[in-house]
Amino acid sequence: MRKTIDLPDQFIFATEYEVLYSDVNSANHLGADRFLPIAMEAQLRFIKHLGYADATAFEDAGLIMAHSEVEYISEAKYGDSLEVKLAARNFGRRSFEFIYQINNLSLEREMARIATTLLFFDYAAGKVIEVPDTFLQRIRKNNVQTI
Repeated sequence: MRKTIDLPDQFIFATEYEVLYSDVNSANHLGADRFLPIAMEAQLRFIKHLGYADATAFEDAGLIMAHSEVEYISEAKYGDSLEVKLAARNFGRRSFEFIYQINNLSLEREMARIATTLLFFDYAAGKVIEVPDTFLQRIRKNNVQTI
């Protein structure tokens, strides 16, 4: 049975990515192992877009991934232009999800859907912390924008 990732009604961020030579595998298409790094690049761009100077450690903590899923739909080749859209949902006290949709603009088709569950982690204290209110406020204020 094929598992699917449901998409949200609206995405809050979009960015473009060009498939690099280092993304391509021996079958001459985007390797399965490259989808999460592309999503993490979009995540980094989104956090910078929210106004954080340091996108890897902010709000006195860092983001750690607790879970990820990838739904592979179609392929991409070297040089293809991709659009990565991002949404945030399922906010709990200590976790939330980013949902990504990757579209191949060169071939005009959807490539993949990705879901990641993230936690804020205080490295100094060595523990998971609650999702910061200021982060939630910045998410709520954000509109769809391409960077």
